[in-house]
Amino acid sequence: MKDKVVALDQAAESIPDGSFLGLPLAQTENAPMSFLRAVLRRGVKNLRVATLPGGGMNIDLLIGAQRVVEYETCYCSLGEYGQAPNFQRALRSGALKMKDST
Repeated sequence: MKDKVVALDQAAESIPDGSFLGLPLAQTENAPMSFLRAVLRRGVKNLRVATLPGGGMNIDLLIGAQRVVEYETCYCSLGEYGQAPNFQRALRSGALKMKDST
């Protein structure tokens, strides 16, 4: 049986431009931040992302790097730290296609 454990950068290589990513709820904890930074280093763009029930700093990082074109969620927040600034900015400027799943 093939080993399914791979290095972080190798896992990020499996994400091509235009991929659809499902990310776990994470305001400030339990976010796969090392993996997302590896995806960003590769220059992946035009991502479609869903965070259900909601998103936090994980998606805000991707949006701030201008890599997300479509986002589905019911909210995006940094929890007790306030609003997710990149998400708010992209939403207000129209740079992000939003699918509300409330």
